[in-house]
Amino acid sequence: MKVGVYSNPIKDPDNAVRDAVFSAARENNIEVELYEPNKHFNLIVSVGGDGTILRIAKECAKSGIPILGVNKGTIGFLTEIEPHDISAAFTKLTARDYMLERRALLDATVGGKHYYALNDVVVRSATGRMIRMEVCVDNDVIDKFTCDGYIACTPTGSTAYSLSAGGAVIGPNTPVIALTPINPHTLRTRPVVVGSFEHIKLSNTGMVGASIFVDGESVGSFDGGQAVDVTGWDMSALFVRFNKKSFYSRLLDKLSAWSATED
Repeated sequence: MKVGVYSNPIKDPDNAVRDAVFSAARENNIEVELYEPNKHFNLIVSVGGDGTILRIAKECAKSGIPILGVNKGTIGFLTEIEPHDISAAFTKLTARDYMLERRALLDATVGGKHYYALNDVVVRSATGRMIRMEVCVDNDVIDKFTCDGYIACTPTGSTAYSLSAGGAVIGPNTPVIALTPINPHTLRTRPVVVGSFEHIKLSNTGMVGASIFVDGESVGSFDGGQAVDVTGWDMSALFVRFNKKSFYSRLLDKLSAWSATED
């Protein structure tokens, strides 16, 4: 087994957790080195929070490399272990005592270029003024409204920005895409959940400019007359899981921890 380590220097400034990963891997006779894109690995260990995982998830999904997340973030919905669990985790990896969990990605087409999102595709006003949106699913208009922005997310992303905007939490194996408006200027508009096989088109029908974000990264402008096409579930990221607790039990633990950090 060859392991690549991707460490967030902001979350692990002294490299203590990264070094612990290297040490545990070598103690178990596992080849280990720093992660580099387009290099062959059997496993990637991500040291940081969910944002750190998002930075490498697309490349890992393309090559089918599983990710093991070590939590150095605030909550870590996607991470699996804490730093003190690293040694035990590598013992389990050596014994093949783990499971792989599959998480689907969205495919967003912006200006003819494809971008993949593990969490979400977001359009958001670039000026602070509300934008005029039209949302179509399989060429049928499902709503028109003014808003601060709009979110199309995977079930994985349902616990991220969409949750803060009033969207539902969705189980990770549910084949759907969630559509959540951000501060719509109407009492009618509500979040909508559509099938993963359906084609979504988000159009800016007004004059106010907006920006497009894929997993929090700006990928372009979204001016009047432009559209973003979103489809899903053709590609997935794999995550190493040791704990046999259900998603819903894990969710309760994470939300409880999240609430505690706000006290």
